[in-house]
Amino acid sequence: MTYRSRGRSIFEVIVAVCFVGFLVGFITVLCIGNYFRAKRAQERQKQRRVAKIQNANSNGGRSSNPGYAPSVAGDTTVSGYEAPQAPGRNGVPA
Repeated sequence: MTYRSRGRSIFEVIVAVCFVGFLVGFITVLCIGNYFRAKRAQERQKQRRVAKIQNANSNGGRSSNPGYAPSVAGDTTVSGYEAPQAPGRNGVPA
């Protein structure tokens, strides 16, 4: 059974193939991007862990701030950060 026997024109077949190709390509790009993002995150985590161990070793086994590793370039998280309150709201949750 061919596409022609189901009443499909050659144009519809080409459009369907292009759509499937785009979809597969898009998902592939997303997967590759996620792989490299995770790889960078793993490297940042390794650098923080090494820095924390070095800091603990230089302080004689006691950390100056337990549970917090120094920030590494590219790390956007800030420990202990609290969002500012909007004026006039007095901390009332939305």
